[in-house]
Amino acid sequence: MTTSNARPPRLQRLKHAFSSPSAFHQALILKSSTSILINEDLAPSPPSRHTWTVWSFFAYWWSESWNVSTWSVGASFIALGATIRDALLVVFFANLLSAAVIVLNGRAAARYHIGYPVISRSSFGIRGAYFVVVLRSILGIIWGGVQLYFEGQFISVCLRCIFPGWERIPNVIPESQHITTQVMVGFFFAFLFTIPFLFIHTSKIQHLFSVKSVIMPLAGLGIVIWATTENGGVSSGVFENSGTSTSTSVLAWGIISQFSAVMGANSALLVTVPDLARYSKTKNAQLWGQLISLPIGQTLCASFGIIATSAVRNLYGEAYWNPYDLLNRILDESYSSKARAGVFFASASFAFATLGTSIACNFIPFAADVTCLLPKYINIIRGQLLCLVIAFAIVPWRIVATANGFLNFLGGYSIFQGPVVAVMLIDYLILRRGNLSLTDLFTLSSEGRYYFFHGFNVRAFAAFVIGFLLPLPGFAASFGHNINIAATHMYSLGWVLSFLMGCLSYYIICLLFKLPGDDGKQSFESQVQSAEQIIIEGFHVETESHGSAASIESDQIKEREVVEKMA
Repeated sequence: MTTSNARPPRLQRLKHAFSSPSAFHQALILKSSTSILINEDLAPSPPSRHTWTVWSFFAYWWSESWNVSTWSVGASFIALGATIRDALLVVFFANLLSAAVIVLNGRAAARYHIGYPVISRSSFGIRGAYFVVVLRSILGIIWGGVQLYFEGQFISVCLRCIFPGWERIPNVIPESQHITTQVMVGFFFAFLFTIPFLFIHTSKIQHLFSVKSVIMPLAGLGIVIWATTENGGVSSGVFENSGTSTSTSVLAWGIISQFSAVMGANSALLVTVPDLARYSKTKNAQLWGQLISLPIGQTLCASFGIIATSAVRNLYGEAYWNPYDLLNRILDESYSSKARAGVFFASASFAFATLGTSIACNFIPFAADVTCLLPKYINIIRGQLLCLVIAFAIVPWRIVATANGFLNFLGGYSIFQGPVVAVMLIDYLILRRGNLSLTDLFTLSSEGRYYFFHGFNVRAFAAFVIGFLLPLPGFAASFGHNINIAATHMYSLGWVLSFLMGCLSYYIICLLFKLPGDDGKQSFESQVQSAEQIIIEGFHVETESHGSAASIESDQIKEREVVEKMA
C-alpha cells in the first residue's frame, strides 16, 4: 500500500540530486537539522537506539584491548630497556585507572543519552564546546590515519603470503619516507575495505566487536605459541639481563614515563566513551563491561606482545615491537606453506582488529564531532566517510617510524586531553551533581544556563590551560629542545599531572566564581528521570538560531525518517 507522501525510490532520488547544483545542495541538507545545534545524531538518542547491553560494552572493550597499539606499547617498553615485570604492572594499573575514568565519563551519556559534543556544552559552554570538539577531532584524524597504516601493513603481509613475488615488486618510494610500495598498496586496500563498515550507524556496530573479541585473542595466542615453541621457552631473561643497571631514581621516573605512555595511548578512549555510552540499554550497562574488560584485556594483550618479542629476540637477535615486522621476519626465515598459512591468519586477524579499533576510536568520534560542527549537512555516517578520506590523505607512517617517536607522540598529545576530561568530570559529578537540562543544551539564548559568557565558560578554559601548562615544556623538549630536569619529570607525569591539575583548578575556580543555575543544589541526578520521560515522549527544544520554534519529532516519526534515509 502506498501513500501520497511516500518517498521516491533511491535511484530516482539519486538521479534528481545530480540534476542540478541546487538539487544536489538540497539532497545534502538533513531534514532533522532545525538549527546549528541539533540534528538526528546530536539530539538525545530515542529508546529504539538504546541497543548497547552489558555484553556489548564488555565485548567492545575486550576487543578494543587487542590491537596493534597495545601489543606495541608493551613490547616497545622492552625495546627501550624495561623489565617484563615492570612493563606488565605499568600496563595493568594504567588501564585500571583508564577504566575508572572511562566509566565516570560515560555516566552522563548513559543517563541522558547524548554524546560528547553535546555533553561538553554543559562544561565548556554552548560555543566553547566547539574548541574541545575540534581538539578531539584532530586526534581522531591522526589516529585514523595511523590505524589505517597499521591495517595496510597487515594487508601487505597477507598479500605476501599469497603471492611469492610480492617482495620483488620494485620499491620506487624513497627510504626517508618510511614506507614501501608494498605497504602503500596495502594502505590503499585498507581504505577500500573500511568503506562498507562506515555505512553502519553506531547504534548497530556493536556486533563487529563481538566477532573481533573472539578472533583477535586467538591470533595473538597463536603468535605466542609459535614464538615460544620455536625458541624453546619464553626467555624472559634476555631483556632483563641485556640492559645496564640504573639508579633507583632513574628507574622510578622511567616507570612513571611508561605509565604516562599507556595513558597517552588511552587518551582518545577516555573522551570517546560518551559517543558509545549514549546508546546504553540501561543506566549501568556501561559500568561493569568497561571496568572489568579493559584492564584485563589490555594487560593480556601487552603480555602476549612482551612474551612474543622476548622469545623472538632470543631466536633472531632483534626485538620486533611491531607485530607486522615480526610477521614479515617469520616469512623471511621460512616461506613454507605452514608458515604462510599461519602468518596469513595472524595478519588477517590483526587487520580486522585494527579496522574495528579505528572505527570505534577514530571514525565514530570524528563523525560525532563534525556532526556538531556542520549539523545541517553531516550525520554520523557522512562524518565517518569524511574522516576516512582525510585519514587517507595524511602520512601516518612517519608518526610510528621509531619506538621513541611513537611513545613521544602518545604521551605528548594526551596532556591536552587530560584537562578536558577533568573539567567534564568535576562539572558533572561534583558541581552539578549529575543534573543537566536537555533544553538548555540546545539553545543559543543568553538565558540558557550553559550560555555563560557569550557562549564560553571561561572557568573551564582557565582550568584547561592550567592543566597542560606544567607538562608543556617537557613536551617541547621531547622534540629536541633543552630544558631542566624538573620540567622533564613533570612531563613524565604527562596525562596524570594534566588531569589532576585540571580537576583541582576547575573546582577551585568554580568555588570562587559560582556556576549559573541551581543544578548543584538538587539531589544527585534528580533530573535523569524527567529527561528520560522527555526522550520517550519526543524531544522538543526552542532555539534562537532561526528565530522560530524548532523540534525533533516523536520517537516513532524520527525513527521512521532515519530508517528511510538509511534504506
